[in-house]
Amino acid sequence: MTDQRLLDLIDADGVPYWRMLGITVESAEAGHVRLRLPMRETLGTRRPDVMHGGAIASLIDAAAGAATASTRREDDDTWAGQATTDLNVTFLNAATGDVIAEGRVLRGGRSLVFVGVEVHDTDGGAVAVGRATYTIIRKR
Repeated sequence: MTDQRLLDLIDADGVPYWRMLGITVESAEAGHVRLRLPMRETLGTRRPDVMHGGAIASLIDAAAGAATASTRREDDDTWAGQATTDLNVTFLNAATGDVIAEGRVLRGGRSLVFVGVEVHDTDGGAVAVGRATYTIIRKR
């Protein structure tokens, strides 16, 4: 289930890099998001039918960031933002079409959030996995 508050927190349209890549939010709930990255020629490698690994890594970072944002409580007025502290990507297979990233918060705290991301193609085939750590930036 996706509620408007979570979509507003994630704000895919407000991130110029996401817009440039074409990333969209398919679903969001607290601690879990699903994003889509459509394959197109500008995301290809020398083989135009294969998506560049950098685009997939960007999708993993986006899914981890969105999952982190989805955990923000409505009454938390100290949250000023978030930043990627660590990002690890393991590529499993080439992507030759649209890809879906599922980001899940593994553990969240006041200052650090740990997220796991799985990327698969539209047939469910594994493309990549990632782990990210986000720092929560607090107002002073």
